[in-house]
Amino acid sequence: ATPRSDWHKAFEAFLRFKTHKYKGITITPELEIGIEPPRTDYVILTEDETQDFEESIFQIFRKVNILEYKNPHDSLNWRVIHKIVGYAHFYIGVAPHDGDVANDQVTISIFRAVRNPELFDEMMSDGLLEETGTPGIFRVIGVTNLPFQIVITGELQGEEYAACRALTDKAAEVDVEKVLEDLSKEDDDTIREYYGVFLNLIAEKNPKVFEEIRRNDDMKYPALMKVFEDDVNEKVEQGEKKGREEGVKKGRAQERKEQIESMLRNGKTPEAIAEFCGYPLDEVKKVKSEMQDAA
Repeated sequence: ATPRSDWHKAFEAFLRFKTHKYKGITITPELEIGIEPPRTDYVILTEDETQDFEESIFQIFRKVNILEYKNPHDSLNWRVIHKIVGYAHFYIGVAPHDGDVANDQVTISIFRAVRNPELFDEMMSDGLLEETGTPGIFRVIGVTNLPFQIVITGELQGEEYAACRALTDKAAEVDVEKVLEDLSKEDDDTIREYYGVFLNLIAEKNPKVFEEIRRNDDMKYPALMKVFEDDVNEKVEQGEKKGREEGVKKGRAQERKEQIESMLRNGKTPEAIAEFCGYPLDEVKKVKSEMQDAA
């Protein structure tokens, strides 16, 4: 099985610290639907299908809620939509559960940081996607008879969605600060651990944001300093190191590309360059094609 990404662990932590206040909520990651996978990202079960959720992103929820989370670098396309719709129907018809599951008690949600403009334009043009009146939440219609929403977390508004918006490698400092503020008010050790999982990932992906917060607000967020300082320091250092390594890698790739371009301009054939430099021929041909396109 493919290992769960840190993004998924952080998203699960978000789900847990945002829903812990509701009674009878069960979150199951990587639920096997049937004897053999496929596996849906999350199934959220509610003991009371009339549960009154405060957050708009959860107000679609009924008894069985199938969730697909796409991290900032995952694709959101028709394949993803068909897959999660299939998972939901598969759950109703095949997955082990007590008794029959009514169609009107199963919902589908996809969470992603940013929208796919082409997909959204196509679906809206075809009448398959509509705005709900709440920024960032879109209703999918005509694809399945199950309630279906797409949540674009980067478009959600309001302090209550700061954590949702922060789940990206381009987190805003104000959103991270709100998560830290919420953590500082939390007394439950288990919920604080979920915050820790979440913040560790965000610190790794946004080292500059955390460094700025630490530099300006050490005393404002003692919960971070006292409880998660070592972990966050490590994640910040890892993020900075990864950024430097990626910078070096990009620099070397650019030097290599410039070398190939120079040799091509001097009349060398791709075959000769590949043999002389030890570069893959496909790479050299790609550089040549890009030069021709730019001409």
